[in-house]
Formats: sequence, C-alpha cells, structure tokens
Amino acid sequence: MSTSNRSKKNGVNTVTISTPGAGAAAGSRTPTAQPSVPPILHLSDLPGPLSMNLLAELGTIHKLDETCAYWSEHANTLYGRASIMSAIAPFGTVACTRTAAWVWLGGGDFPDTIDVISTSHFRAAVAGRRIRVFKRLTLPEQIMKIGDLVITTPARTACDLVMAPENGPDPSVANTLVCQLMSAYEFRPNDCLQIIREHRHHKYAARAKEFFNAVQREINDSATERYA
Repeated sequence: MSTSNRSKKNGVNTVTISTPGAGAAAGSRTPTAQPSVPPILHLSDLPGPLSMNLLAELGTIHKLDETCAYWSEHANTLYGRASIMSAIAPFGTVACTRTAAWVWLGGGDFPDTIDVISTSHFRAAVAGRRIRVFKRLTLPEQIMKIGDLVITTPARTACDLVMAPENGPDPSVANTLVCQLMSAYEFRPNDCLQIIREHRHHKYAARAKEFFNAVQREINDSATERYA
C-alpha cells in the first residue's frame, strides 16, 4: 500500500508518495515510488509508427500526437499523472486550471491545452498541445509540488476553473470538475471564497464569488433539511 506525506521546501508544499519495500521491514528507508519507465514514450523509442499505433490499439498507451504518447498505467495514479505532466509542461511554470484538474482527478481525455502560470510566452506546441499561459498572482500556500511538477492546490485549481475566460471550455464541464475536486480533496466553498478575496481584482472574481456562495447555500440548505 502506498502512502503520501506532505512537507514544505522553499515555501512550496511537497507531496511524497512512498511504497513499502522489502527493505522497509529491516528498518531501511522507504523508497519513493517512481515509474519504472519514462512517463512519455517517443516515436524514436520504437521501431516505427506502426508499433505506436498497435500499443495505442491495445490500450497500453494513450497517444498525445503522432510522435509521442504516455503509458496508460501511469495515468491511473496521482504521482503517475504528475510525472506525465512534468515531462510536458515547460520548466519553471505552475500547472493550473484544466491541466491541474487532470493531474488531481485523472479520468477523461488528456487536456487539449497545457495550462500554466508563468510570465513567459511559449509559441511552440508541446505534445501537439498549445501552451496556454495565465499571468496570475499565486501565493506560496496555493501551490504544491508532486514529484517534479509544481501545481496549484485543489482549492486554487477549483477557483481558477471558475475564473476561466468566457471563451474557455463548456462551463458545465468546469462546474463538474470543481464539484469533483471538492469531493475528492474535502475542501469547502468557504476555502475558495477566501482565495477569491485574495484575488478580488481578477476580472472574473465576482462571478466566482457568486458561484461558490451558491454552492455554500446548497450545502446549508441540504444540512437544514437533513436535521429538520
């Protein structure tokens, strides 16, 4: 059984996932779980494109484009998804929004864009995906590190999803992701409202405040009916 521990280094929360091994019983240090193979498979690693297509048809890999893919098995765990994304996201960026949601939740298709918080511009696509940059204030307590990936916390990810531009994905999809994040990581609308207060000058802060207030009212009404 794997276990996860949180620590803080240089102001960034870090998640370490470890798996007991044979040496653990003898008192040795528990090794950190690492994928046994690189998270991204490149076409140059195979005899040719037919090999990649066959592996995709068998479900062993998920193709990102015609030149690279990720191992399906890695996408089944939080650490594995973080390893996949850290191999794709530009160095020195913070994974956010839909990209962060995929890492935290898994399931579904790989994001159509690589969403990151950064002050840089990235014109070249990576793994067939456009790098979508958000220049947003990010407080140290709102980011974490999973392996080599720096990522927004689940609560901050939920806020970013609600404060996404109007030309973003279907709002119902974002709302579903927010609810899944709240359920999986057990944070409440008030946690998000606190983050929004810290970003009250954001263009869509008012919309996000209204959304989380509505969710909180639903929770309060449900509790009232339960104990009535």
